[in-house]
Amino acid sequence: MPRTAPPNPAWWPAPSPQPLMVVGPNPAMDRLQVIGTLEPGGVHRVRTVAARAGGKSFIVARSIRALGPEVEIFGFLGGAAGQLAREECATLGMGDRHTSIAADTRITPVIVEAKTGRSTVFNEPGPALTAQEQERFWAAIDDAVAADRITVCTGSLPPDLGSDTYARIVSLANGRGAFSAVDASGKVLRSTLSSHPWLVKCNRSEFEGVLDRDATPDDSRSDDEAIRDRMRQLVDGGTGIVIVTTGAQSFWVATADGVWSVSVPVVPTVNATGSGDTFLAAFIAQVKLGASFADALCAAAAAGAFNAAHLEPGLVPGAELEPLAAQVRFTPVDQRALSVAGAPGA
Repeated sequence: MPRTAPPNPAWWPAPSPQPLMVVGPNPAMDRLQVIGTLEPGGVHRVRTVAARAGGKSFIVARSIRALGPEVEIFGFLGGAAGQLAREECATLGMGDRHTSIAADTRITPVIVEAKTGRSTVFNEPGPALTAQEQERFWAAIDDAVAADRITVCTGSLPPDLGSDTYARIVSLANGRGAFSAVDASGKVLRSTLSSHPWLVKCNRSEFEGVLDRDATPDDSRSDDEAIRDRMRQLVDGGTGIVIVTTGAQSFWVATADGVWSVSVPVVPTVNATGSGDTFLAAFIAQVKLGASFADALCAAAAAGAFNAAHLEPGLVPGAELEPLAAQVRFTPVDQRALSVAGAPGA
């Protein structure tokens, strides 16, 4: 018996030979340290240390590459940490399209508590950028965005880049018949929504920042209803797909066909840092590989769970996602949702 699942949206990428683009202007060198329990003001003995290129763009690009598709990554890199990040691009076979800068790439300490799986992250603001460095970055983006190509914009921005950075990239993609996916927050997300990207993916806390509840203080809707209504508004306004992750149990997805609640596989949490990035990477990789919308969502949910169950963020080649994807279920939550036969994981 087939389950109820969303059909492919009308705005769905055709196969393209071009590598996927990942734009993350503010990458980092992540330094992950595992301790017993974090006690502020205390002295801790670190059990495990792992360092590698990070920030959302590297987690997304690395995970895409682990699933097979070719990927190019854009941003700014400088100093010793930046050089290590470039070396990782070469080792993993990712196209390094970063702009070289005089300042140092930031370093992000991530403290993981072995007893709870809880992560504490210290995000630096990012390096200073000169006007010439910004011009070279924009020239690289302008050169790369092309018809049918998918561009993923993810992560924070260095202080010198305007909050409209992703909105500019989305507008460029729309003008050239390309597809843009955005994972952002705050002013950057709010600015980008007006440009109508193909895909918006963010977590619940980030999405609540664009609800405008203060404008209607007598609003009697529940928080869940307000979120789903805003998702519908964005789709009706021209965004193709809106995904809002809500934690370890489920997420919502909206298209012109309706809104669905999608279950998430249950796994023991080791380190949830990067689960949203891995989710996005798997979705985009599956789209590139020709999967259906429902299959891409199942893979995304599986990838996010896989990430949470492992210490280092991101996917690795050969990651076992199929058993996790088989656990995913769809539940329509509005009248536009269609019952589709032949969906995966019946």
